[in-house]
Amino acid sequence: MKRLLGALALITLWVLPTAPAHAAEDPVAYMNTVASHLGDAGVWVDPAVKELTASETAQLNSLVRNAAAPMRIAVIPASAINTAENNYIVTLAWDGEEIADQLYDRVGVEGVYAVLVDASSESDGRGFHAVQRADHGPTYFVGDAVDQAVDCCAPDYESMLERFIQRAQVVNKPFYVDAAPYAGGVAGVIGLWCAVTGLGARRERRQDEKKHLELSRPLLNEEVIALSEQVSALPTTSDPQQSKLSKDVLDTVEKARHRLDEAKGDKDVEAVTTLLGSARYGMVCLQAVRDGKPMPKPTAPCFFDPRHGPSVAEVQWKPDHGTARNVDVCAACKQRDEAGTEPEIRMVTRLQTPRPYWDYAEELGAYVDGYWSQGDGNRWWYPYSEFSRRGDEMRSRWRSRRPGARFGRMSSSFGSSVGSWASSSGSSSDDDSGSSWYSGSSRRRSFSSRTRSSGGGSSRRSSRRSGGSRGF
Repeated sequence: MKRLLGALALITLWVLPTAPAHAAEDPVAYMNTVASHLGDAGVWVDPAVKELTASETAQLNSLVRNAAAPMRIAVIPASAINTAENNYIVTLAWDGEEIADQLYDRVGVEGVYAVLVDASSESDGRGFHAVQRADHGPTYFVGDAVDQAVDCCAPDYESMLERFIQRAQVVNKPFYVDAAPYAGGVAGVIGLWCAVTGLGARRERRQDEKKHLELSRPLLNEEVIALSEQVSALPTTSDPQQSKLSKDVLDTVEKARHRLDEAKGDKDVEAVTTLLGSARYGMVCLQAVRDGKPMPKPTAPCFFDPRHGPSVAEVQWKPDHGTARNVDVCAACKQRDEAGTEPEIRMVTRLQTPRPYWDYAEELGAYVDGYWSQGDGNRWWYPYSEFSRRGDEMRSRWRSRRPGARFGRMSSSFGSSVGSWASSSGSSSDDDSGSSWYSGSSRRRSFSSRTRSSGGGSSRRSSRRSGGSRGF
C-alpha cells in the first residue's frame, strides 16, 4: 500500500504543472523609474541586466552624449514589464516601438528613444525597439539603425548599441522650412548669404583636406615607390595572359603615381589607394596564373596593413577600448596569429610618435575609404566602428557648414521658439498642474511634470519620424 501511494504521488507531481511565475509587480511604475534615470541624454542599464559591465555602459554613455542626435537608451529585463500570470508564455505590457514610446511619454523631450529588452531568447521577450519623436529638426535613420544593430551584432549588447548609436545619428533627410522669397530684395540677400556661406564652407573643408594630404602624401609616395619596384622585378614571360596581367598592374601603378602628383584633397587620396589596392589584387592574380591556379575573387585588404594585399582569412582582434571582433587578414598575418605573435600593423609616425593608422580617423579617412572600395561603387565593411564613427562626425561637420544646413538649423530654431511660446501661453488652460512644458527643452524637470502617459500612448506625442522593432 505504501508503495502504491508513493507511486501515485510521483504521478501527481509529474502531471501537475509547476507553480506559475508571478507577473511583474507594476510595469507602469517600473517605466516611471526608468524614465527618472534618463532626464538627460544617455544610457541607463537596469542592475538586473548582467550582459553589460560598468565600463561598457560608461563608454556607451559617452558615445550617446557626443552624438549629433539627442538619444536616451534603456536596457531593461523582460521580467520587469511581463504581464503574464504563468511561466509558459511571456506577455509584455507593450509591444514593439510602443515600449520606446512609453519612455518618450514619460521624459517628454523630442529625440531618439531606444529600449533593449533583455531575456534569454526572442520568445522570452528579448528585442530591440526604438523610435524618433520630433516635430522639428532632421530625421535620423532610427529604423535602419535597429535593423543594422540586430543583423550585425546580436546578441552582443555592447556591439549592438554601439552600431545603433553610430547609425541613428546620421541624418536621413535634411529638414528645410519652406521659405518663398516673394521680394526680389529678400531673394538677393538670401542668395548673397548662401554664396558667402558656401564659399566659407568650401574654404574650411579645403583647409581640412590640405592637412589630411600633408599626412597621407608621404605614406602614399612610399607605397607607390615600393609597388613600382615589385612590378619592375617581375620576370618577363611569353605567356599572353601573364603579359597582359603584368601590363595591367604596371599601368594601374602609373595611374596612381600621376593621380598622387596632382592630388589636392581627399577624393584624390581615395582614388590613389583604390588604384593601389587594384594593383595588389592584380599581383595576386598574376601569381595564381603562374602557379596554374584559378584567379581568386577580390577580397578586402589586410586589416592590419593594407600594403599586405588582399585578405585570405579572418582572425580575432580586440581594440584597446572595445570588444573582440573578426577582421580580414593576409596569409602572413594569419600565420603570425596562429604562432601567437603580434601582427605587423601599418604604423604612422607623427610628431615623432608611431601609432597605428586607425588612430588617424580624420586624416586617413580617405586613405581607408579607397582601400576598402571595390572600385564599382560598393565597399567592404571596415570592422573598426570607432574609426568609422569619427569619420562620419567629420563629414557631418562639413555638411553642417553648408548654407542649406545652416538655414535649416535657423529655421528649426525659429519654429521651436514659436512653438515654445505658443505652448507656454496656453499652458494655464491645458495643464491642470499649472506647469508648462514643451518638447524642445532638454532641461531636467521633476518627474511628475514630465509624465504624459502611463498607458498605451499620448495624444500629445510629437510626430514619429522613424522607428523600428526587432526581436532576436
